[in-house]
Amino acid sequence: MEEEVKGLGDYLNILWRRKYWIIIPAVLLAIATVLVVYSLPATYKSEGTILIESQEIPNDLVRSTVTSYADQRIEVIKQRLMTTSRVMEMIRKYNLYREERQKATATSALVALFKSNVSVDLVQANVTDPVSGRAKRASIAFTVSFMDKSPQKAQQVANELVTEFLNENVKARTDRAAETKDFLKEEGDKFQARVRELEKQIAEFKDRYSQSLPELLQYNLSMIQRLTDEQNTNQNEILVLKDQVTTLSLQLSTIPSALSSNITNPNQVSTSQQRLEQLRIQYSDLLSKYEPNHPDVLRTKRQLDALEKELGVSGNSQEVIQAELEQASAKLSTLREKYAENHPDIKALNSKISSLQERLKTAANADKSNTSSTKNVNPAYVQIQARIASTEGEIARLKNRQEDIKQKIADFEKRVAETYQVQRAYSDLTRDHDNTLAKYRELRSKQLQAELAQNLESENKGESFSLIEPPAVPSKAEKPNRPKLLVLGVGASIGAGLGLALLIELLFGGVRGYTQVTHLVGKTPLVVIPVITTSRELARKKTIRNRWIVFAIFVAIVTVIAVHFYVVNLEVLWFKLMRKVSLL
Repeated sequence: MEEEVKGLGDYLNILWRRKYWIIIPAVLLAIATVLVVYSLPATYKSEGTILIESQEIPNDLVRSTVTSYADQRIEVIKQRLMTTSRVMEMIRKYNLYREERQKATATSALVALFKSNVSVDLVQANVTDPVSGRAKRASIAFTVSFMDKSPQKAQQVANELVTEFLNENVKARTDRAAETKDFLKEEGDKFQARVRELEKQIAEFKDRYSQSLPELLQYNLSMIQRLTDEQNTNQNEILVLKDQVTTLSLQLSTIPSALSSNITNPNQVSTSQQRLEQLRIQYSDLLSKYEPNHPDVLRTKRQLDALEKELGVSGNSQEVIQAELEQASAKLSTLREKYAENHPDIKALNSKISSLQERLKTAANADKSNTSSTKNVNPAYVQIQARIASTEGEIARLKNRQEDIKQKIADFEKRVAETYQVQRAYSDLTRDHDNTLAKYRELRSKQLQAELAQNLESENKGESFSLIEPPAVPSKAEKPNRPKLLVLGVGASIGAGLGLALLIELLFGGVRGYTQVTHLVGKTPLVVIPVITTSRELARKKTIRNRWIVFAIFVAIVTVIAVHFYVVNLEVLWFKLMRKVSLL
């Protein structure tokens, strides 16, 4: 069998046939909706707007210690206000949720109900970042609202919340600045104590190694160099003085220690003595060059003997022979460095030295026998002896100075050696001191900045919240939205009636109409007799239509009255409509 397909006309016939199943449930449900909507309790919302103002003083001059974003601070303040203790305090203060409290509702439920009625919404706008110059979304204000069944209580609680937001913001910023300053002060004090401790350690270290500090290294090295130079100079001077002593000793050896009895004038002795020394030196030089029978040697010998006879001295004295012997020995040493032992000059000097040694023995015996006969002291002899003693004294002094310099050089070299060992520990101490001191100065500088930031916050010159619209007593309910609920309720009522009519048709539909009979029988009916309406039925229908018209007029009047008193004033509604029409 072919499936029956219903058209629009079939559905309209069904709706007309089941019109009472549609109208009666829809009307009843609409009435119930109206009753339910207008029986719902009204909730009023009071809202205040707070503006987020930026810092008055440029950040380049005074930098605030509060670096968090306004959104974050607002959320932090909200969480502080929404603690159980503060919420319950406000509930008791404004006598909120009295029925729930009488029912001994749990505290957590009351707190949750209070929080659900509080709303904090941010107002954002497109602004230009002063640093990057780019456009971005930023919060410029925020609203704080509270909903309650009583408009007065809603306004009071919202005003309390707005005040708490303003106070908490100032308190939080001031406390943050104070905490930052205190923290920097404590850290600065710690570093100050550390700096003092390091300075004490450095002072003790300097006392312990006062002569080996790295800054004295150049001084110690310069002292070593200066003492070394002085040591070399003294050594050279000692050698010069020793040569002088040797020379004076030679001179002394040629001067008789006592004068003869026939010479009484010391000046005469001095001049003849000098001439005698010159002749003796000249005679020695000639002997070193020529043979003893050389004319110059013989002539000088004759002059020397005459002068010795005049002065009363003997050329065979022990000192003269000793001087000649030393001179010959020195010359022999020099020649041995150049020639072999069989060289004629060396052989001549050896024989001369042997002769001088024999003469020295003879002169020593003669001096012993003549000592008792000497009575006058030679002044030249005494003078040279004094010069020798003075020179030897200077040599002794220089030698003592050399020992002192040697000890000082050893001391300074010890200081230099210790310097390289001390330098590492000293560098560690000074480096720690410098780093700690730099950090201490940085903390003190930041502490001063924090004190300025604290003054900035206490005088409300930083970023602040300003109340630009305080909460007012609401004039209309925030919820429920009665017109919307009415529209939805009426629509649902009509839908329910249509659904019920379709369900009845499906359950108890039967066979109706020319088309269904033709579809079931398979043949077209021979004749179709329409419904014959009597005059009585027409009168009854007219009566029913009039009743419906009266009912519709009644419902319209009641609806207008309800809208005027419960939704919106009709005059206001009329002006709104006229304004929208004029805008069109």
